[in-house]
Amino acid sequence: MDKVVVSVADESLSDLTAVVADLREAGLVVDDVLEALGMVTGSVAPEAIRSLKAVPGVADVERQRVVHLPPGSSTA
Repeated sequence: MDKVVVSVADESLSDLTAVVADLREAGLVVDDVLEALGMVTGSVAPEAIRSLKAVPGVADVERQRVVHLPPGSSTA
């Protein structure tokens, strides 16, 4: 499963509950709904990302990136 961030189109923010329901139907396992930002985070099978992008009201779907620092790397 890939972690993703889904951006909801501004014109669909008033219908966020329905967009989230449609995202779940398309395969998203929702972690959090960031209503004030118009974003939804969650996990989805890589082959279902295209289905998420096709949900009405979705502006964009981005995979979350993980950065690993080598041992001993410190910013403090």
